[in-house]
Amino acid sequence: METGGRFPLVIAAAGRSSRFGRPKLLEVIPGQTITLIEHVVRECLAGDAGPIIVVLGPQASEPYGAIAARVATAGAHPLHVDPAPEEMRRSIEHGIGYVESCLIGSPDRPPDFIGFMPADLPAIEAAFVRELIAQCRGRQESLVRGVTREGRGLHPVALRWNDRGAIAELPKDAGLNALWQNPRLSRSDFFCAFESMRHDLDNPQDWQKFPFPRDRPGE
Repeated sequence: METGGRFPLVIAAAGRSSRFGRPKLLEVIPGQTITLIEHVVRECLAGDAGPIIVVLGPQASEPYGAIAARVATAGAHPLHVDPAPEEMRRSIEHGIGYVESCLIGSPDRPPDFIGFMPADLPAIEAAFVRELIAQCRGRQESLVRGVTREGRGLHPVALRWNDRGAIAELPKDAGLNALWQNPRLSRSDFFCAFESMRHDLDNPQDWQKFPFPRDRPGE
């Protein structure tokens, strides 16, 4: 897997969709023929991220096998973990470990940054991913992310490759948001004009209310 000079992106997709009631990553985008996970991967690839590693539970345990097939079709690498990581933080650690393993003995130089995000983001846009990567170029900060006018952080976010060990150093009960409170990590926020990026997907009501392109005024 080529990583040199690129922006690897780890997508955490090992959840069970318990609040949604069914595998939300296999939901078909209204008016299209692709699933949510394919849509997320395609937008990230179109935004120049890659390679993309999608962290899943065991291949023999559904729906992970079905999701993996969609992931591969969309052009990303499905990474099965057994048992399935219960937290996004653990999924990201597995994804980073996979990238590390690919670099062993490889002539590729390590990436400057690595990105990570949850999988259930129907609002993801290639333009935002491209802007995040552009914001990382030439920066020395440890963390780079887009924020809304209210200061809310958006996914994906970028972590300097050489600072990836900070995730393992977090307290056991701390999530990835705790990285932004680490005084050793410098941070850079940039304003995100993509207002739809605020939306995530927790339950069927969120899916029904989501402003997909066919429902937006003027489209």
